[in-house]
Amino acid sequence: MAHHPTPAQLIDLFNNASPGMLVTGADGSVVLANKAAGELLGAGAAADSALPAALGITDFPALLAAGTPVENKPVTFAGTDFPAGYANIGFATVDGRSYAFWALRPETTHPTPSPTTADGSSTARAWIARVDRPDAGYRPVGAEAVPLLEAYYDHCPVAIHLIEQDGTVAYANWKDIALVGATERPESYVGHHIRHIYADQEVVEDFLGRWGEDAPIIDFRADFLNKGARVPVVIFSTANVVDDQLRNTRCFVFSDSHPDRTRDRVKALDLSF
Repeated sequence: MAHHPTPAQLIDLFNNASPGMLVTGADGSVVLANKAAGELLGAGAAADSALPAALGITDFPALLAAGTPVENKPVTFAGTDFPAGYANIGFATVDGRSYAFWALRPETTHPTPSPTTADGSSTARAWIARVDRPDAGYRPVGAEAVPLLEAYYDHCPVAIHLIEQDGTVAYANWKDIALVGATERPESYVGHHIRHIYADQEVVEDFLGRWGEDAPIIDFRADFLNKGARVPVVIFSTANVVDDQLRNTRCFVFSDSHPDRTRDRVKALDLSF
């Protein structure tokens, strides 16, 4: 089992992720930012911009000094249709330089898929439409970024897994493996079907069909299983589909900032649909 996804998969994962993904230096200045980050932050995602200030974070030096992963830190996205959300931040040294690795998720009114019509400009459906729209100004990262993308995968405290066409978990990072209680035996999770970690089988069966159809799953609250215990999570997932064939999913899973909220439902779970 390879530790990292392939360079091509890491590049695709970063450029086409549904959450905002950024790498900053020790001073908080932007080194890398994906398209979703640009949609959330505008000029705040430009190279050398001060990311903590753009997000309304005033204690970044203390966070950097502590070096402890941060999850679900409330942030603001000024001047967008998605003014509020959360940041997950990890820290590491790469080639002697200190970096911070950021995952940003907007807060939406209701998820996609949803058993009810997703109306309004502040929904998950509206968000993924923003991420998917063409942007001639975005310059995708390439092979030169792979060392930082590997560090992102290793240190950002957001669960990342890539699922193959048959539902097998091909790759999972440290956070994803920990979330499902497989830290001591990663091989008990990676290489096996994804359905084993979902508490509600109707949800994962619905998702399997959506991934094959290149249908996004955005800001969806579900429960994973960790040694039999339910773990509330928020899912942002899209599919890398080429010539109508699923190559792999791009799944980002956040520990739920509001674990007591009702879990979201799919059509299969809603008899009133």
